[in-house]
Amino acid sequence: MRHIVQIAAFWVVVIVAIRLAVCFPRSLLARVLFSRVGPVRMRSESEERYLLNWGRTGVSWFTQAALLWVAGWAALRWDEALFDDSLVFAVWWTAVIPALAAGALLLALAVFARFLWIRRPQRLQYSAHASPTKRGSE
Repeated sequence: MRHIVQIAAFWVVVIVAIRLAVCFPRSLLARVLFSRVGPVRMRSESEERYLLNWGRTGVSWFTQAALLWVAGWAALRWDEALFDDSLVFAVWWTAVIPALAAGALLLALAVFARFLWIRRPQRLQYSAHASPTKRGSE
């Protein structure tokens, strides 16, 4: 029962913090919560280069999450009671870090797929003056 109260208190704090950030958009809390994360597109930067920067960012985030997961695994090897004693560790190691890793990996794969789609060779295209051949009236 104590854990349910802690989880409810956590969500109350989260909702109040988001509401305060929305009410005061110029505050430090709002800037931290709603600031843009990731590469910013430069004025003369091509879309391909921008997508590559986003892909690298996604791979970097995935790598960081994987390293955190490995560090948690090493901590569990060192002290197996950590998983049973600390609910915060158990939730972060089994749910939050893998979810962050999966999101970052999906981001990287989606961005690289978009990059490859943009760079694909142009297929046969009809020119503006050419029209498909018409069958004779039968």
